[in-house]
Amino acid sequence: MCAGDTMICLQFHGDIKQLLKPRDRARQTISYLLNRRTSIKDIIESLGVPHTEVGSISTGDVQLGFEHIALSGEVYDVFANSVKYLPTKATTLRPTPLSRYRFLVDINVGKLARLLRMAGLDTAAVLELDPLPSKREIAQAGSTSNRILLSRDKEILKLRDVTFGRLIRSQDPYQQLKEVIDAYQLHPKLVPFSRCMKCNHMLEAVTKEIIGNELEPLTRKYYNRFKRCVSCKCIYWRGTHYQRMRDIIEHLSTQNN
Repeated sequence: MCAGDTMICLQFHGDIKQLLKPRDRARQTISYLLNRRTSIKDIIESLGVPHTEVGSISTGDVQLGFEHIALSGEVYDVFANSVKYLPTKATTLRPTPLSRYRFLVDINVGKLARLLRMAGLDTAAVLELDPLPSKREIAQAGSTSNRILLSRDKEILKLRDVTFGRLIRSQDPYQQLKEVIDAYQLHPKLVPFSRCMKCNHMLEAVTKEIIGNELEPLTRKYYNRFKRCVSCKCIYWRGTHYQRMRDIIEHLSTQNN
């Protein structure tokens, strides 16, 4: 038992230890003064860890939900979210899983949206919403559309409306792409260049004859294979941009093997 009538103890496991407040990161066990009736979710988040980053919480052999009211003297093990707790699987913390992977990208990782679409992943972007929503509205939008909210903002990921989300660690968009693909084991689900990078709708093959008048002369001369967005009608072809993006996807796949 944890020493003290009004104390609980928490042990954090995995990379979420780096999300704790600086004074707590090196501690094996954190003692917490329980001076009010509160949930284990609120306690964990008061220490700096958004609930989206937690995969499981237990005391002894008992698995707990976020709503569990902390009891004096108990010791809690808090495990990082990982491939063991993928959002398409039912868990104690998230009993209703997602049926498929869909993302909502926050403003602070805006460039990530185009890269996820490039990889063929269904991705909405907060920057494209009009008018720009508040944090609570972003959280609600992710929840009602069954999308995983991707953000570098800890506070938005602490909101109760957020069920599935990830705190993006990297500041580099390409590393952010790798981070998301690795975190959710998405390598087999990638279908590069199947979605419009501009609006997220699907692409369809189209002949040069149909779109010829919309092409620049050099593009029309040197390229023969084209795709067009079914919604915004943006046209894509296999130019240098295409090859650079393909190299990125192949590099990610190689790193996973």
